[in-house]
Amino acid sequence: MDKVTLAYFAYSVIIIIMMGSALWVLADSRKRGRPWGETLAWAMFVGAFFGLGLLFYLYWNRKFN
Repeated sequence: MDKVTLAYFAYSVIIIIMMGSALWVLADSRKRGRPWGETLAWAMFVGAFFGLGLLFYLYWNRKFN
């Protein structure tokens, strides 16, 4: 496997993880009864910053629920 193919594969995996975590947060936030605006804001934040954003979302839900 050459470097370009490996780079595309790594990029694809990262995008899939970002989208998956955003969809999980979207579903979890709606299940908890949050309004759509807050739900979309959390999903976009977690999608953009999937490592830090997901940890922040989990911390925020434990602290304020």
